[in-house]
Amino acid sequence: MASDLNSPLPDGNYSGVSYYQGYRIQEIAGRSGTDTTTGSDTAQRTWRVTGSASPQNARAALTDGPVLIDEYDGLFIESLSYEQGPSYDTWDFTASYNAAVPDVGGYTVSIDTTGGQILQTTSYGQTKFAASGTTAPDYYGSIDVQDGKPQGVQRIIPALKLNARAKIATEYIPSVMGYAKQVASLTGTTNQSAMFDGEFAPGTLLFAGASGDIVAENPQLTFTFLASPNVTGLTIGDITGISKAGHAYLWMLFDYAKDPTTGLLISKPRAAYVDQVYGEADHSLLKIGVAAT
Repeated sequence: MASDLNSPLPDGNYSGVSYYQGYRIQEIAGRSGTDTTTGSDTAQRTWRVTGSASPQNARAALTDGPVLIDEYDGLFIESLSYEQGPSYDTWDFTASYNAAVPDVGGYTVSIDTTGGQILQTTSYGQTKFAASGTTAPDYYGSIDVQDGKPQGVQRIIPALKLNARAKIATEYIPSVMGYAKQVASLTGTTNQSAMFDGEFAPGTLLFAGASGDIVAENPQLTFTFLASPNVTGLTIGDITGISKAGHAYLWMLFDYAKDPTTGLLISKPRAAYVDQVYGEADHSLLKIGVAAT
């Protein structure tokens, strides 16, 4: 009776050894790593694949077979290196994992909140102190008025810069140049719909562009956004009910006149203007955080 002891096992995992289309796959080293207080954890694992003199074929067996290599200990794969094993048809593959690497269709975020600056010409509140025997004119919140003109002051404002590192699923990039042109066309626009799980309302994110290599499979790119909240109900001087989108430009028109009490030239806000300087666009076309189907 014929024996089948030397026949390849069906594809699957068998107590630490896996088979896939005639290839034998076994983890031989690894599960080593580094945990850090900054969250930039890393890890490594190594597998030996036997069954072909071609490293490309052996790699395909490892990545397509029953062994799950894309994620380990909550970290996603960053690179896969290989070298010749102990025989001509054996290859050792080492996967490196990094906490900063997103999964396909996912993203990680780094932030910068060092703050921005604006020239503010009107204050939220103003207190007057006059010399003895004199009266301080009312400037209606205008700051540092000289020769009837508010000079203003540089003020630090909340500023949030987001760098979203994302792996874009290959299926959403039918053309490398087409996707590059799509990204370029969206640069310098604000989001017309909510972004990042609804955390950012329409108009609050300005897309400043992307960088990275659009490789053949699941490219990893870094997308930069500037965040600024929409505001309503602002009051400047006697002007109330001012509303502006996050990246709209607010400026003031001032009246100049003599103060009736002191006869000094004063500056008073007459009107507020809000100008839209960025167009809106559909940022979902970037496909950040969209899983493959």
